[in-house]
Amino acid sequence: MSFASVALCPALEEVVNFPGFVGRFGLSLDDPILIFLNIAESLNPMRVMESDSLASVKLRFQSIKGFFVKKQKLFYDGRELARDYLHHELILDGENGENVIHLLIKNSSKVLAKPKNFSVEPVAVNREIELSALLKDLISSTIEGLEKGNAPIKSSDGSGGAYFMQDQSGHKYVSVFKPIDEEPMAVNNPHGQPLSLDGEGLKKGTQVGEGAFREVAAYLLDYPITGPRSSPDDQPGFAGVPPTTMVKCLHKDFNHPNGYSFSQENAKIGSLQMFVSNVGTCEDMGYGVFPVDQVHKISVLDIRLANADRHGGNILVSRDGNDGQIVLTPIDHGYCFPNKFEDCTFEWLYWPQAKEPYSSETLEYIKALDAEQDIELLKFHGWEIPPSCARVFRISTMLLKKGAAKGLTPFDIGSIMCRETLEKESVIEQIICDAEAIASEETTEEEIISTVSDIMDRYLDQYSLN
Repeated sequence: MSFASVALCPALEEVVNFPGFVGRFGLSLDDPILIFLNIAESLNPMRVMESDSLASVKLRFQSIKGFFVKKQKLFYDGRELARDYLHHELILDGENGENVIHLLIKNSSKVLAKPKNFSVEPVAVNREIELSALLKDLISSTIEGLEKGNAPIKSSDGSGGAYFMQDQSGHKYVSVFKPIDEEPMAVNNPHGQPLSLDGEGLKKGTQVGEGAFREVAAYLLDYPITGPRSSPDDQPGFAGVPPTTMVKCLHKDFNHPNGYSFSQENAKIGSLQMFVSNVGTCEDMGYGVFPVDQVHKISVLDIRLANADRHGGNILVSRDGNDGQIVLTPIDHGYCFPNKFEDCTFEWLYWPQAKEPYSSETLEYIKALDAEQDIELLKFHGWEIPPSCARVFRISTMLLKKGAAKGLTPFDIGSIMCRETLEKESVIEQIICDAEAIASEETTEEEIISTVSDIMDRYLDQYSLN
């Protein structure tokens, strides 16, 4: 005889209170009761409707989950359930009005459980952080697609592993997953790239294995026009970086050179970013049609984050509304926050829109930026940005703010940051070199930044006169 006991499982409280957890299985919060079957350490959901009798639920246990037992007894709070309708016995008040019950099935030699072939879960770096509804829905819709058997589709573009995750129908993409171990020059890169010998990434000043953190950081620091988001908050960012979060994902169709088995040792941590419908990228059309404000918003992001990889292929082009207004969406921020300016490149630098002055709204946005506040925010979210990267970030933010305040255009500011040729140092590199030449071993980081600021002011004053 097999026995089943019904009880709320304390270990699941955090999981079941995650709103996307219900949606991942295609279940509605309107269902009276949601039961989870804990079989072989795998949670299997099942609806219980008002019209379901105990007999029908017992039968479903056998037919759906492969149990073969002559007798079943359901117990709740130490008492066997005997009434005809379940909802008379099992209504429980859960968080947010949800009725969630955990049904523990004791191990039996006759229990046959169908194993899952995937898992997706958010990476909780700081328990004080609550994901926004948008990010929860992003994770849930990704899981729903996998639950329906719609496997990840590996992108043929790019130099790292990137997987398009499908929705329930399998007719559209909902997200893009980029595993850390499949980044360019990483150990499990699917494109046959050589392993980095010193840890440096494809772009100078970046590290292999930190791309996912940078992807998430770019979203976190892409504030709405009103300023930093109050968590949780779904407001779109000023530059429009798609919602991005860190997840742990397990699936056989990722790159597993050493073979695959459904175990946590094969789980991959990486960034999960919302897929944005588009009509192509900036490489696919002439830049003359792009609105000035759309180019400027991306310039603010790239200068601020010292992006080392902004090309036309990672700016998506969409059409918004009935009038078909062009919207540009920046993606692929794994090479932001470098520890040197050497590889900073901006596709938009020589577009005519970059030589237009910033609008008053954009200037107000830039004025409110605060590098120290940003560094603390990233630390709160689990990424303590390395000191060398923090220095570059402070200086790039400083250059953006000072340059914009003096009336410089995106082209002017970007030209100070980017090299004209591979061999010739940029102006900002020369400024930093001059500041470091003055410094001694006792000079603090704050003093170096202050010296950079003074030298930068003198340069910008001269630049403005010219």
